[in-house]
Amino acid sequence: MKKINLFLILLIASNLVMAQQKYHEFKVNGKNGITDTLGNEAVKPIYAFAKAIPAKNQIYLQDFSEKPDIIFNAKTGTKQLYESVYDNQLQIKDVPYSVVSNKGKKFLLSEETDKTLPMSRDYDEFYKAGKYIIAKYYAQEPYVSGGKDKNGKFLPPKIREMKRLHVVLTNDETLKTVVDKGFDKYLPLYKTPEEKKSDGTVKVEIVTIKLPLKESNPVFDYIILSQGSNHRLYNAKMVLVKAFVLAKPDEEKLFNYTEKLLKVKLSTMPSVEHGLVSAPPMMAAPSGPIRRNSQQEPEEKKPFKPFFYTKKLENGNTIFALQETEEISKRIFEANANVKVNLYDHRNGITIKIEGKEDSEFNYNPKTGEIYLPKAYLATLGIRLI
Repeated sequence: MKKINLFLILLIASNLVMAQQKYHEFKVNGKNGITDTLGNEAVKPIYAFAKAIPAKNQIYLQDFSEKPDIIFNAKTGTKQLYESVYDNQLQIKDVPYSVVSNKGKKFLLSEETDKTLPMSRDYDEFYKAGKYIIAKYYAQEPYVSGGKDKNGKFLPPKIREMKRLHVVLTNDETLKTVVDKGFDKYLPLYKTPEEKKSDGTVKVEIVTIKLPLKESNPVFDYIILSQGSNHRLYNAKMVLVKAFVLAKPDEEKLFNYTEKLLKVKLSTMPSVEHGLVSAPPMMAAPSGPIRRNSQQEPEEKKPFKPFFYTKKLENGNTIFALQETEEISKRIFEANANVKVNLYDHRNGITIKIEGKEDSEFNYNPKTGEIYLPKAYLATLGIRLI
């Protein structure tokens, strides 16, 4: 019941935010732009992606090309141009941050406040690991002279390769470097709860840097950072316990070696003690006979609530309309027969599908049904306002 109430609260809040916005993203044939509520185009639909940042009333327009990306204020209409904007690249204490590039430099931008954090390195990817963040970056090998040939002439220097490196940072706004030594795999380990008897079977799951972020982020007891055959074992405070070499280890050998070294029962699977709580059991059916009132109470008639709908007409066209009362229906637009109209009332959105073209999308006013789409694109999408 609590989950349902929370969903309703978020849905209402989302609708209120949308009603307050003066600008909305829209998509025409797969390209994104921005319009105001009156249908005046603010940004032409030339961007590959659009991402709403509700907490800040912002819209990110992203193209990841030579075109600059845009952070657009959906209330004021102001916009800022950047070389690139990557949303939700890491979470610092559950607050999402974007990575923004501007004039050759990168910084972190909070998606809830105006806070910005400098980046000490050109980090490329971030991974959550309990109280820490593992960050990836690329660095060029140091310069090495090519020496001289047999005639004493200088040879060109060796080609400097780019190496992929990783570091461990604190999961806070300081992003302090904790471990600054290269590794390409990490294996979190968790102490097995004493009260839980082990059957001797251990499930091992090694996590590689290439894997995407996971929603859960349990706090580990130990972690192994590996680079080839070299391994370093750290405790929960990232204090080095032991560095060791294990040539060509499989996951089971690496796990068994560590468990034997520590003399502690371990698991690669976190328990409730590490911050993961299993789903509550299903409610049991009531025991005994079900009693019903002998006299059935009359059903209470609920007040009518306006709603939006789409309907296919006899000529093949589709209408989008608002049922204002039980008797009165207001048509908002009519789409041609070759146009498929999908209504998503939970987010006040409409998707237009035309064979041979990429999808088009736009929002509508949650009270009146007025669509947020520049009039210049109505004919392109086969739509006629009524």
